[in-house]
Amino acid sequence: MSETRIGIMVCTAERPRMLQDCVASLLAQQLEADWQVEVCVVENDATPNSRGVVENVPAASPVKVRYYQEPRRGIPFARNKTLEVGLANGYDWIVLIDDDERADPTWLAALMRTAIEHGADVVSGPVRRSYEAPPPKWWKLLKPIVGPAGMPLNEAPTNNTLLSAKLIRPDGAGLRFAEALTFGYEDIDFFSRAHKLGYRIVWSPDAFVEETIPASRVQPERLIARVQSTAAAQVLAAKIRRGAPRTFAKFALKGIRRLIGGALTVALFWPGKRLGLEKATHSYYRGRLRLARGLGIFRGLFTILPNYYSTLDGN
Repeated sequence: MSETRIGIMVCTAERPRMLQDCVASLLAQQLEADWQVEVCVVENDATPNSRGVVENVPAASPVKVRYYQEPRRGIPFARNKTLEVGLANGYDWIVLIDDDERADPTWLAALMRTAIEHGADVVSGPVRRSYEAPPPKWWKLLKPIVGPAGMPLNEAPTNNTLLSAKLIRPDGAGLRFAEALTFGYEDIDFFSRAHKLGYRIVWSPDAFVEETIPASRVQPERLIARVQSTAAAQVLAAKIRRGAPRTFAKFALKGIRRLIGGALTVALFWPGKRLGLEKATHSYYRGRLRLARGLGIFRGLFTILPNYYSTLDGN
């Protein structure tokens, strides 16, 4: 029986303690006898802050851990480095997980089982989130995906996803992350393009990872900055795919409506927010979020890049 080569990819930047917990969870995976599994850590920095985490992995570990660097700061640069590493090491499957996550012991087995049983090219799994501090009441939490194993999806993130090397090989789709998207959405864009090319993306409800959300990430101004960055990235991704004229036609009016509506809402409820009234505060921040989405749309249209990811949450 031939071996199945699997590379688990972790991008990291200035968070060695979180990375250490992540790697420990990957070394504890339940593996099949015909799997050859390696963990590849890509440090998105010119300084090897996390090299020690890799060097401290016991030599007797059944899972080899490799260390790489991508000095160009930016998420898509690090993501593309993982794809280059995957090709160079000849992996059949590549698994993506974030450095602030910890995988259940059966995580990899669940992803692989779903891929095989459902003939999938990409498999995405759920993230359990725990918060160091509760998010504000006006912030809407992401609704988890609910569905059986093998449920079709048309996109996926990179925080818990398995993909076949067919997507990135030169004799396959040759896909890469869009390096213009340095402020997010590069993962959704990547897998949306894979879906449009006919690659099968499915859901694996039992492939859990855990993520701890630092208190800094749920501060009001940080959440608002995230919304603006996401809106800008979505619009820029559309402009790259469809061209500027079509993207302006689709998003410009929407951006104007959100700017005007958001500004009016903020002005209307600001006095009540200053007085500490809960409903007014809620409406004020909903207006701030709408305004942020409008600003993000025009940042994307004019390629004025936000800097949300220049601030790192956690350690």
